[in-house]
Amino acid sequence: MKKASYADKDVVVNILSKSFINDPHINWLLEESKNKNKLKIIMGYVFEESLARGTVYLNDDNTAVALWNTEKKEKVSLQYIVRNLSFLFRTGLTTTKRCLEIDKLTYNEYPKNAKYCQLYLVAVLPEYQGKGLASDLLNPMIEDMEKKSIPMHLETANPYNVKIYMKKGFNIIKTLQLGSNTFYCMSR
Repeated sequence: MKKASYADKDVVVNILSKSFINDPHINWLLEESKNKNKLKIIMGYVFEESLARGTVYLNDDNTAVALWNTEKKEKVSLQYIVRNLSFLFRTGLTTTKRCLEIDKLTYNEYPKNAKYCQLYLVAVLPEYQGKGLASDLLNPMIEDMEKKSIPMHLETANPYNVKIYMKKGFNIIKTLQLGSNTFYCMSR
Protein backbone atom coordinates (compact mmCIF):
# COMPACT_ATOMS: atom_id res chain seq x y z
CA MET A 1 0.00 0.00 0.00
CA LYS A 2 1.22 3.51 -0.77
CA LYS A 3 0.03 7.04 -0.37
CA ALA A 4 -1.19 8.27 -3.72
CA SER A 5 -0.06 11.55 -5.18
CA TYR A 6 -1.46 13.75 -7.91
CA ALA A 7 0.56 11.67 -10.41
CA ASP A 8 -1.74 8.72 -9.56
CA LYS A 9 -4.91 10.59 -10.53
CA ASP A 10 -5.65 8.64 -13.73
CA VAL A 11 -5.18 5.29 -11.98
CA VAL A 12 -7.37 6.29 -9.03
CA VAL A 13 -10.11 7.83 -11.20
CA ASN A 14 -10.16 4.66 -13.31
CA ILE A 15 -10.59 2.44 -10.24
CA LEU A 16 -13.29 4.70 -8.79
CA SER A 17 -15.17 5.05 -12.09
CA LYS A 18 -15.23 1.31 -12.79
CA SER A 19 -16.21 0.51 -9.21
CA PHE A 20 -18.99 3.10 -8.90
CA ILE A 21 -20.51 2.87 -12.38
CA ASN A 22 -23.69 1.28 -10.99
CA ASP A 23 -23.71 2.92 -7.57
CA PRO A 24 -27.23 4.23 -6.84
CA HIS A 25 -26.06 7.28 -4.92
CA ILE A 26 -23.50 8.43 -7.50
CA ASN A 27 -26.00 7.85 -10.30
CA TRP A 28 -28.62 9.89 -8.42
CA LEU A 29 -26.13 12.74 -7.92
CA LEU A 30 -25.26 12.74 -11.61
CA GLU A 31 -28.61 11.92 -13.22
CA GLU A 32 -29.31 15.50 -14.35
CA SER A 33 -25.87 16.11 -15.83
CA LYS A 34 -25.64 15.93 -19.61
CA ASN A 35 -21.86 15.56 -19.70
CA LYS A 36 -20.93 12.11 -21.05
CA ASN A 37 -17.81 12.08 -18.82
CA LYS A 38 -19.70 12.99 -15.64
CA LEU A 39 -18.61 9.90 -13.68
CA LYS A 40 -14.92 10.55 -14.34
CA ILE A 41 -15.44 14.24 -13.55
CA ILE A 42 -16.90 13.58 -10.10
CA MET A 43 -14.28 10.93 -9.34
CA GLY A 44 -11.50 13.30 -10.36
CA TYR A 45 -13.04 15.94 -8.14
CA VAL A 46 -13.25 13.70 -5.05
CA PHE A 47 -9.70 12.45 -5.62
CA GLU A 48 -8.31 15.99 -5.67
CA GLU A 49 -10.47 16.98 -2.70
CA SER A 50 -9.22 14.03 -0.65
CA LEU A 51 -5.61 14.83 -1.51
CA ALA A 52 -6.25 18.32 -0.12
CA ARG A 53 -8.23 17.20 2.96
CA GLY A 54 -6.62 13.90 3.85
CA THR A 55 -4.89 10.91 2.35
CA VAL A 56 -5.50 8.62 -0.60
CA TYR A 57 -4.15 5.08 -0.29
CA LEU A 58 -3.59 2.92 -3.34
CA ASN A 59 -2.72 -0.77 -3.16
CA ASP A 60 0.52 -1.98 -4.72
CA ASP A 61 -1.03 -3.48 -7.85
CA ASN A 62 -3.32 -0.49 -8.55
CA THR A 63 -6.57 -2.43 -8.16
CA ALA A 64 -7.96 -0.79 -5.01
CA VAL A 65 -8.06 2.67 -3.46
CA ALA A 66 -9.30 4.34 -0.26
CA LEU A 67 -9.89 8.07 0.12
CA TRP A 68 -9.74 9.38 3.69
CA ASN A 69 -10.58 12.92 4.78
CA THR A 70 -9.11 14.08 8.06
CA GLU A 71 -9.59 17.82 7.69
CA LYS A 72 -13.07 19.29 8.12
CA LYS A 73 -12.65 21.89 5.43
CA GLU A 74 -10.26 22.46 2.63
CA LYS A 75 -8.30 25.68 2.66
CA VAL A 76 -9.46 28.08 -0.01
CA SER A 77 -6.82 28.33 -2.71
CA LEU A 78 -6.69 29.00 -6.41
CA GLN A 79 -6.68 25.23 -7.01
CA TYR A 80 -9.79 24.88 -4.80
CA ILE A 81 -11.63 27.64 -6.68
CA VAL A 82 -10.69 26.29 -10.12
CA ARG A 83 -11.68 22.70 -9.19
CA ASN A 84 -15.07 23.80 -7.86
CA LEU A 85 -15.87 26.11 -10.78
CA SER A 86 -14.76 23.45 -13.26
CA PHE A 87 -17.05 20.91 -11.57
CA LEU A 88 -19.98 23.33 -11.71
CA PHE A 89 -19.50 24.16 -15.38
CA ARG A 90 -18.84 20.57 -16.45
CA THR A 91 -21.63 18.82 -14.54
CA GLY A 92 -24.22 21.55 -14.17
CA LEU A 93 -26.01 23.42 -11.44
CA THR A 94 -28.39 20.59 -10.42
CA THR A 95 -25.58 18.10 -9.85
CA THR A 96 -23.48 20.65 -7.95
CA LYS A 97 -26.47 21.60 -5.80
CA ARG A 98 -27.18 17.93 -4.99
CA CYS A 99 -23.55 17.37 -3.99
CA LEU A 100 -23.60 20.41 -1.71
CA GLU A 101 -26.91 19.35 -0.12
CA ILE A 102 -25.59 15.86 0.61
CA ASP A 103 -22.40 17.28 2.09
CA LYS A 104 -24.43 19.52 4.37
CA LEU A 105 -26.68 16.65 5.51
CA THR A 106 -23.82 14.28 6.23
CA TYR A 107 -21.41 16.76 7.80
CA ASN A 108 -24.17 17.78 10.22
CA GLU A 109 -23.72 14.31 11.75
CA TYR A 110 -20.00 14.83 12.44
CA PRO A 111 -18.47 16.35 15.57
CA LYS A 112 -18.43 20.13 15.37
CA ASN A 113 -15.37 20.91 17.47
CA ALA A 114 -13.44 17.66 17.53
CA LYS A 115 -11.19 15.71 15.21
CA TYR A 116 -12.64 12.93 13.11
CA CYS A 117 -11.74 10.85 10.11
CA GLN A 118 -14.07 10.21 7.17
CA LEU A 119 -13.83 7.30 4.78
CA TYR A 120 -14.89 9.22 1.70
CA LEU A 121 -14.67 6.38 -0.79
CA VAL A 122 -13.19 2.92 -1.02
CA ALA A 123 -13.15 1.09 -4.32
CA VAL A 124 -11.86 -2.16 -5.76
CA LEU A 125 -11.89 -2.95 -9.46
CA PRO A 126 -14.84 -5.30 -10.04
CA GLU A 127 -12.71 -8.25 -11.14
CA TYR A 128 -10.70 -8.07 -7.88
CA GLN A 129 -13.60 -7.70 -5.43
CA GLY A 130 -14.10 -10.27 -2.69
CA LYS A 131 -10.36 -10.81 -2.12
CA GLY A 132 -9.92 -8.63 0.97
CA LEU A 133 -8.32 -5.69 -0.85
CA ALA A 134 -10.71 -3.13 0.67
CA SER A 135 -9.97 -4.47 4.16
CA ASP A 136 -6.25 -4.18 3.47
CA LEU A 137 -6.79 -0.47 2.77
CA LEU A 138 -9.20 0.13 5.66
CA ASN A 139 -7.54 -1.73 8.53
CA PRO A 140 -4.40 0.44 8.98
CA MET A 141 -6.43 3.67 9.20
CA ILE A 142 -9.02 2.07 11.50
CA GLU A 143 -6.24 0.86 13.82
CA ASP A 144 -4.49 4.25 13.76
CA MET A 145 -7.68 6.20 14.52
CA GLU A 146 -8.61 3.73 17.26
CA LYS A 147 -5.20 4.23 18.93
CA LYS A 148 -5.69 8.00 18.77
CA SER A 149 -9.34 7.77 19.93
CA ILE A 150 -10.47 9.66 16.83
CA PRO A 151 -14.01 8.82 15.67
CA MET A 152 -14.54 7.67 12.11
CA HIS A 153 -17.47 8.30 9.77
CA LEU A 154 -18.64 7.14 6.38
CA GLU A 155 -21.69 7.10 4.16
CA THR A 156 -22.93 4.45 1.75
CA ALA A 157 -25.99 3.87 -0.40
CA ASN A 158 -25.19 0.20 -0.87
CA PRO A 159 -26.94 -2.06 1.68
CA TYR A 160 -24.36 -4.80 1.03
CA ASN A 161 -21.61 -2.42 2.17
CA VAL A 162 -23.46 -1.69 5.43
CA LYS A 163 -22.84 -5.29 6.54
CA ILE A 164 -19.16 -5.04 5.67
CA TYR A 165 -18.73 -1.78 7.59
CA MET A 166 -20.61 -3.18 10.59
CA LYS A 167 -18.07 -6.03 10.74
CA LYS A 168 -15.41 -3.30 10.91
CA GLY A 169 -17.12 -1.76 13.96
CA PHE A 170 -19.21 0.95 12.27
CA ASN A 171 -22.82 1.51 13.30
CA ILE A 172 -25.66 3.25 11.49
CA ILE A 173 -26.30 6.62 13.10
CA LYS A 174 -28.80 7.94 10.58
CA THR A 175 -30.49 7.04 7.33
CA LEU A 176 -31.49 9.55 4.67
CA GLN A 177 -33.86 9.04 1.79
CA LEU A 178 -32.39 10.51 -1.41
CA GLY A 179 -34.68 10.00 -4.34
CA SER A 180 -35.41 6.28 -4.33
CA ASN A 181 -32.19 5.44 -2.47
CA THR A 182 -31.44 5.03 1.21
CA PHE A 183 -28.21 6.67 2.31
CA TYR A 184 -26.63 5.19 5.44
CA CYS A 185 -24.56 7.45 7.68
CA MET A 186 -22.26 5.33 9.85
CA SER A 187 -19.80 5.98 12.69
CA ARG A 188 -17.16 4.07 14.59
